[in-house]
Amino acid sequence: MHDLSYFREHLDLFAEMAAKRGATLDLDAFRALDKERRELITKNEQRKAQRNKASDEIARLKKEKQPADSIISEMKQVSELIKQTDERISQLDDTQRELLLTIPNVPHSSVPVGSSEADNVEVRRWGAPPKFDFTPRSHWEVGERAGILDLSAAAKITGARFAVYKSWGARLERALANFFLDVHTREHGYTEVLPPFLVNSASLMGSGQLPKFAADLFKIEGTDFWLTPTSEVELHNLYRDETLAESQLPIFLTAWTACFRSEAGAAGKDTRGILRQHQFQKVELFKFTHPEPSYE
Repeated sequence: MHDLSYFREHLDLFAEMAAKRGATLDLDAFRALDKERRELITKNEQRKAQRNKASDEIARLKKEKQPADSIISEMKQVSELIKQTDERISQLDDTQRELLLTIPNVPHSSVPVGSSEADNVEVRRWGAPPKFDFTPRSHWEVGERAGILDLSAAAKITGARFAVYKSWGARLERALANFFLDVHTREHGYTEVLPPFLVNSASLMGSGQLPKFAADLFKIEGTDFWLTPTSEVELHNLYRDETLAESQLPIFLTAWTACFRSEAGAAGKDTRGILRQHQFQKVELFKFTHPEPSYE
């Protein structure tokens, strides 16, 4: 989530970012909300100071055995007004927080502006697409013919967009996870983590999946637990609400988890196979590096 002070002081920057992204930001609504909130805070601080001063005066009058009923009556009204205003400020705080959570990040200055994939810039290319002298089969056909992939069994056990890996397919999945974990821990200095597969709302909020992607996630009914969409969530939140000393950096972490989300990848909703699934497995890499400026 963006820092409130930075956002407030750089609304033009965020307006420009939204225009480039083709997004809509109701900055006028934010200005009005922010103005009301700040004014209410100022007024309530003044009322609280008034109440504190009156409390001292009431104590003095009682000590001198003088009547204080009028001041006490007035302060009851002030206290009630303070309570009502604090409740309104709390409502505005929640609205403001929800708004800030929906504001996209500001892209780095090197990111090209475009309206479609045609505007993407190719940075580098490795290898060349293979050419076949025959019509290649789809991966689900190859997998099912080889006996390593069973989509119909998965549909029977659970439902559409799940897969059962069998025999060498299951072994290959396990081997690939082990290979990547071993390479990154032995050769690249990563620490392996095995996190819970259930995460809470605060964790998803901290890593940015909530509130934007709530409809794509799986929540456990009657709890604050969600099935993890990626171990990026767990790795990110290992240090949530902590300040790391620069001497602790960099920190390299890696984890293997199942990942649960309804919009996996960019394949269309009618695409068959293992390109678009509710559950898949992934080895995640995560780096906490030395701080850099948040914005250009």
